[in-house]
Amino acid sequence: MKKFLIILLLSIILFNLGNQTYAQSDDKLVILHTNLGQIVIEFFPNDAPNHVANIIKLTENGFYDNTIFHRIIPGFMIQGGDPNTKDTNTSNWGTGGPGYSVNSEFNTIMHNRGIVSMARSTDPNSAGSQFFIVHKDSNFLDQQYTVFGRIATQESFETLDKIASVTTGDKDIPLNTEQVKITKMEVIRRSEISNLLEQSDPQRITSEVVNSTGDQLYENKVLDITFNIPEGWLIQQPTKSDPTIPDVVAVGAKVGSSPPVISLTISNMNGKSIDDMIQEKNKFLKTAVDSGNFKILSQEKSIINGNQAYITNAAAFFQTNETAITIQFREVIISTNDKFYSFTYSNGIENFNDYIAKFEESTNSFKIISESIKEKQPIIKDQFIFIIFGIIAAIGIVFVVLIIKKRNLIFKNNNISKN
Repeated sequence: MKKFLIILLLSIILFNLGNQTYAQSDDKLVILHTNLGQIVIEFFPNDAPNHVANIIKLTENGFYDNTIFHRIIPGFMIQGGDPNTKDTNTSNWGTGGPGYSVNSEFNTIMHNRGIVSMARSTDPNSAGSQFFIVHKDSNFLDQQYTVFGRIATQESFETLDKIASVTTGDKDIPLNTEQVKITKMEVIRRSEISNLLEQSDPQRITSEVVNSTGDQLYENKVLDITFNIPEGWLIQQPTKSDPTIPDVVAVGAKVGSSPPVISLTISNMNGKSIDDMIQEKNKFLKTAVDSGNFKILSQEKSIINGNQAYITNAAAFFQTNETAITIQFREVIISTNDKFYSFTYSNGIENFNDYIAKFEESTNSFKIISESIKEKQPIIKDQFIFIIFGIIAAIGIVFVVLIIKKRNLIFKNNNISKN
C-alpha cells in the first residue's frame, strides 16, 4: 500500500510537470502595438489566474485597441488600459474600466523592471482593465498590487524606455498621445514568437521576517526591534530601495473604504534632533496641505517608554471614480540615541477608531532588542559580584574556623605535653 501511494504521488508530480512544460511551450501571450514599437507580455497564470484570464478576454474583444498609455512617470512606470482614453476629454482619464472588478490576487512576485501589474484604487479588489508596466524597480509596490505578467522581448524593453521618455504634462499625461497609443492589442501563441528572451523565474519576496507568538509579538533581529501587531494581520518586510519605504508593514482585513495598515519606518538621525525631524516633516506636509488634499488635525510632543516622541494626526482626501474617500492617519515618531522610529497607522475615517488602541499597543510595546539586553546586564553583573563576595566571605569564614581549630589543637597538644 505504501509503495502504491509513492508511485501515485510520483505520477501526479510528473503529470503536473508535464502540464507545465506544455503550457509554457504554447501558452497565450499578448502583443501591444504602438507607434514607438511592440511590447510582448507573457503571463503568470499560477500566481494570478483570474487577472490573466480577464486580460486575455478583454484583449480578444478588442477592448484595449486605440487606448492610450495615459500616465507616464519615468523611473517608475507607464500606465494604460483605460477605455476613457479613447475620448479626447482628459478629465476622465484614469477612471475608466470594463464595468466590473476582479478580486485581488496579490502574490510574492517583486515589482522589478518589466513586470506588468494591475492598477487599482484604494480598494484592493477594484482592479478592472488598467495595468502598468514597471520602468525601474519599484519594490515598495510588492504585495500591494496584483502582478500578472512581464514583458518578454528585447524590443519590449526598448519600447518601454521610449514610452517612459516622452514629454508629459499635468497628471503625467503625455503631450503627444499618438506616440503612446496602443493601436492594437492581440493574443498570440508563444510558439509564434521567435525573439523571446530566455528569462529566469521572476524574483520573489524572500526577505519577509515573521516571528510572531500567540500574543502577536513581532521580533526582527536584523532590524533589532520587537513590538506587538494585531492578531491575524499580514506582516511583510518590503525591499528598502528608498529611505522613505517602510521597513515593516502590517495589513489587516478591509472592512470599510480602506484596509487598516500599521507600518514602521526606521531612519538614521545623522546628527538631527527630534526638533529638526519635526521641522523637516512639517515642511514636507505643508506641500500636501497646500494642495487641499491633506489636513493636519493635531500635533504634539510626548514621551514613550522614556524616549522623546512626536505625534501627528492627519487626514487625506481621495477621489476614485465618483466616490470620495477620506483616510485618517496617526504618525508617532520615536527618537532614540541614533535612530528615528516612525510608526504610522492608517484606515478609512469611518473605521479609524477600530484599531487605534491596537496601534497604541504597538508603539507602547516597541523595544530595541540590543537595549533590552543591555538593561539586563547590570543585574547579571550585580548578581555576579554578590556571588563573588559571598564566596570570598565563605572562604574567609572557613579560614578563620581553621585557624581557631589549629590554635585549639596546639593549645591542647601543649596541655598534653605538660602532663
